[in-house]
Amino acid sequence: LLIIMRSEMMNIVVVVGVVLLLGCGTNALPSYRVEIQSLNQVIASTHGIVVQFGTNYVELAVASRSGFRVSISKGSPPNGAVPSPIVDTQSAYASFYPISNGSWQGINTVFGSIQIDTSSGAFQMFDADGNTLVNTPLLSNVISSNNLKGDNDVCKMALNGYDAQGGTRSSEAPNGLQNQTQQSCCEACNQYQDCDFFVYALPSSPDPSGANCWLLNNVQGMSKRDGRISGGNAPQPPPMIDFQLATSQSPLFYGAGGGAGDSLTQTQSNPFVTNTKFQAPFYWSTDKYSALGVSPLMYTPNDVTSYPASWMYNSQNVAWQISGAQADLYLLPAATPYASLDAMWDVTGRPRVLPRYAYGFLACRWGWTNNTYIKDMLTQFRQGNFPIDAFISDFEWYTPEPDYNLPDSGSPTFQDFSYNNITFPDPISELQEYRQQLNFRFGGIRKPRLGNSQLLVMAKNNGWLISGRNLNYSIPALRTWYQQQHAHYLKDGVEFWWNDEGETQYFTFYSWNQAQVEGLAAFDKSKRFFTINRSYSPGMSKFGVAVWTGDISVSFDSLAQQPGYQLNWLMSGASHITCDTGGFNGPDDTPLLLVRWYQTSAFLGVMRVHSTHDDLPHFPFLYGKEAGDAMRKVLNLRYMLLPMHYSLAQGQYLIGRPIFRAMYFDYPEDETVTTMTSQWMDGDYLMVSPVMSQDNSSQTYFPQGVWYTFNSTSTTTGPTTVQNNNVPLDTIPMYVKQGGIIPLGPIIQYTDLAPGGPLTVHVYDGADGTFTLVEDDGETLSYTSGDTLTSVLTYNASTKVLTWKKAGSFSGKTFASIQAILFTSTNVSMSKVVDFSSSGSISF
Repeated sequence: LLIIMRSEMMNIVVVVGVVLLLGCGTNALPSYRVEIQSLNQVIASTHGIVVQFGTNYVELAVASRSGFRVSISKGSPPNGAVPSPIVDTQSAYASFYPISNGSWQGINTVFGSIQIDTSSGAFQMFDADGNTLVNTPLLSNVISSNNLKGDNDVCKMALNGYDAQGGTRSSEAPNGLQNQTQQSCCEACNQYQDCDFFVYALPSSPDPSGANCWLLNNVQGMSKRDGRISGGNAPQPPPMIDFQLATSQSPLFYGAGGGAGDSLTQTQSNPFVTNTKFQAPFYWSTDKYSALGVSPLMYTPNDVTSYPASWMYNSQNVAWQISGAQADLYLLPAATPYASLDAMWDVTGRPRVLPRYAYGFLACRWGWTNNTYIKDMLTQFRQGNFPIDAFISDFEWYTPEPDYNLPDSGSPTFQDFSYNNITFPDPISELQEYRQQLNFRFGGIRKPRLGNSQLLVMAKNNGWLISGRNLNYSIPALRTWYQQQHAHYLKDGVEFWWNDEGETQYFTFYSWNQAQVEGLAAFDKSKRFFTINRSYSPGMSKFGVAVWTGDISVSFDSLAQQPGYQLNWLMSGASHITCDTGGFNGPDDTPLLLVRWYQTSAFLGVMRVHSTHDDLPHFPFLYGKEAGDAMRKVLNLRYMLLPMHYSLAQGQYLIGRPIFRAMYFDYPEDETVTTMTSQWMDGDYLMVSPVMSQDNSSQTYFPQGVWYTFNSTSTTTGPTTVQNNNVPLDTIPMYVKQGGIIPLGPIIQYTDLAPGGPLTVHVYDGADGTFTLVEDDGETLSYTSGDTLTSVLTYNASTKVLTWKKAGSFSGKTFASIQAILFTSTNVSMSKVVDFSSSGSISF
């Protein structure tokens, strides 16, 4: 029987072939095969093409300057990209043209091409040179002919991260099965008449019984559960769309996020946010592409802190599962982790440069007791010559008591948007004094909820609450009201916000920052935005935010975990990361632990201390002279490196090269550094291997090449490993690779004093090198329109000449003079201080 149906609107012919199998026995059931013939079935869309498969559709589109979007929708064609906080509004798209080769249809761009076989559903992606990145026999089960035939194969219904609700165990395996794979588990279910649903336990989540496979029937539903894969005849979660991406043999996957002790490489991600950990719907694969999943849902039903766009590698392919009637998978050709971040930030929004002071040092604590104590602590920083730019307060800046013990109805006396008259009895004059006389900026903590009972009644009546006292910042009217409550703070002199405990929904931190961004723009549209947040979701970096690693413990183990945290989170797209230097939960720091933590944090994004109200604050002058001197030394170095770090932040915004990065970024062929987090690169040349153990030791691996000890003629040739024992308290093992250019400023006590004197440039001989110094006003958004001054420093090793070329329109305070120091393996040569106001050179 042959049935031909025509859709005049879509100008598509669908041919349905029905094959009746007679006398085949019970093991050969009749099947229905649907094939889409390649007659006028490709439809142009705004940025690509749409192909119909039965009642479902696939769009292949350009997503940005450097990436593709593959959208699958059920029932109707995709209407462009799914709106999501993850995806930024695009100002420019790469041009494309359609390609066609028999049943293969696709699009081609300057960065690569994608195509789909309209008969089989096979999918391919190529880079700009035509190299195959993905070659998968079936893009999605949604467009499979088996999906349209009513197939009862439970193996094809598997969902990652779900367990069964209710159900009866099969009589064939009442106690479950042991030592199964996912495939053997679901196939066992297919064999038994009283099984139409299976549950498989991943090796990472074993069951105490020893079973890892359960065969069921009469299952009532499915619920979220990490470590489980299930599927079969049961009411399904919201519509689920899968993507299947075949892989090479044993690829590695970076960028999924993680928590304490997690490896840089992971094999799955079930996105969520929580204190000290997050996962993102993203990875970069050593198959040389990145993938970012986007759902139309804002969170997973029944689990509002999770996001329904997960992936898992199963040794042959990467299986994505995305909830919604349409699912978008952004595929970004990226040969390196650098290219991955750059392409991701094209989609999610370029990572803004923070205000210059954020690249200095920030002192935070829970326990500023009163205004006298505040002034005394700030004065000790200044009198002790400990460079610092800002202080940050917990609850006590706006309320005498925390709100943790309040009922859901709140309290009529709690004030959400005022000042605590113990710590800030005269807030406007005090903030002015701290800013103008002591040169401290102030940032205050914010919670995602309300405590005042009258405000809670108003918010509830307006439908602004998520649960309890937590606000739903995704509502525009609430964001407008919220920014109005904060307007006086900005006028009073509060500089930035510290957003805590916002893991109330997956995108709470995003929409909360959106409210604050809108509030700052209403107050001063030219001023740069800055917040510190306890978790992260993709898309936040475009605001100008930092994320911190949460309420970590006070211990050497916790210290040693911080680089891994931050390197992991960076690869997920979090552009600026910090931690509670010294730790948060636990006893008082020892002087040794705090010094070593300072020496680590100085080279990781934003440097900030924090502590609880019960512990000795992590301020350097409270830990004795020897430790205080060591911490002053590292703070001095942090501020000397300001020209380098600030320029790297500009490069991160423009071309996606992060400020700090894992060793793997620069040495992908060196298996020793594949997951290394005990040392890292700070910029292109500086390798940091700090002491993070109580025995004052540090092991450093030197990749291929010649490495100088920082500020020294001593060299080490890699690849080799060196054990550093008995490292002095004030010493940080740090090295510069041959050809390195390290720009340094003078020691200054706060960033408003920059540039503060001549620029000093370290040059490490043996190879050519280059560094782009970027200067601007440090405060406004003018850099986004190009109001900067760049100085491209280039060293020619054969001629021993350092040159610089100037470009740009910025005419404010900049370095007016320069001195260069050349390090060779035998001596140090220091130039005279010369003019730096125009292009020039120094010969050695």
